Formats: sequence, C-alpha cells, structure tokens
Amino acid sequence: MIIPRETAQADDSRFADILYAIVDGILARHQLKELFVTAIDNWFDHKWLRFSGIGVVPFESPSFMNMADAALDEFSQDKVTLPPFSPKRITRQSYFRRDGRTLVYVKQERRTPLHKKQRESSSKNLQRRIQDISDSGFFVWYSSNTLSQERASIMAYLVKNHEIETWFASFLRGAYWKLHDTKGIDRELIRELMSVEP
Repeated sequence: MIIPRETAQADDSRFADILYAIVDGILARHQLKELFVTAIDNWFDHKWLRFSGIGVVPFESPSFMNMADAALDEFSQDKVTLPPFSPKRITRQSYFRRDGRTLVYVKQERRTPLHKKQRESSSKNLQRRIQDISDSGFFVWYSSNTLSQERASIMAYLVKNHEIETWFASFLRGAYWKLHDTKGIDRELIRELMSVEP
C-alpha cells in the first residue's frame, strides 16, 4: 500500500479494500505528485462525472409566449471543474503528497480544503478548474456509509501532462461487492485493480 488507509466506522471494510486497491493501482501506474481523497455521504451516480453545476442557459421562446429567454439547466464545461457536492455531503477530505525518495504518499494539510465548508454559487464553481489545483494529481471521490448501503461509487479525475482523464465506477453488494457499471474507464482495468490486495 502506497497511501495510508483511512476509513470510518460506517464504511464497509470490504469496499474499502476495493477502493484502496484501485487507488494504489492507479498511482503505481502514473506516479502522480498529489492525491486528493474525498468521502461523500452516501451513494452518488455517474451524473456527477464532469458536472460543473446549474447555470443559466439561453433559449429561444416563441414570440407569442411572454417568457424569459433563459432557464436553469445542468452545466458541464470543456475545462473540468470540481464537482459541486453540497458541503453537507463532504464527510472527510484528505490530501497526500508523494515523497520523492520513498515514492510513498504522505498525508499533509492543505492551506485551503479542496471542498469549502460554505455552499457557493455555480458561477464561482465554474472557475474552480481541476488543472488550476494540480498539474500532476489524482482526485478521488467515493461514497461512504457503505455498511448500510447495497451500492457504492468511486469517481476519479486524473491530471497529468496537461491532460485530464475522468471516470466513474459503481458497485453492488450481494454476498460480496462486485463491479456494476463504469463510465470513462475500461471495466477490465477496474476488475484487474480490484483483485489486487491493497
């Protein structure tokens, strides 16, 4: 394991094994400088992937209708921003930096947390671009409270050499946790990483 393991009492240790195996596997392949891990209260779905917020979208209304020429709609940008989770859903945020000698990721305090404690407008979040936060980083969001849930999710943004990869994976629990769906990443890669001991 190349990062310290952190879980809460409400987190299923078997799902935590999967989470840390995937994170370790990705970090071993890419050797990024920074790691950001955020626990989200309960399950979230793939709609959060590359989601920037709710914005005002102009539209053309028929001339006989006396309506405004704009409406609120979901908004995604070409430049990937932080997903705008409600501050109430952020249960834990951790930041790690890779030690140049040992290549182990060491937990550190950031001057400003990745997700702020106060809710902000979507217009402000549209300016919080991932590439402005790190040029060599792995951002991971995962669902917590997995002991009481029958599903779980992991979402990740990987920044390297001015390129961003984004992906999502969901899991279902029966007798054991199994991969349910993926978006933006090969299913076989996730399965391969899941089978490695963290």
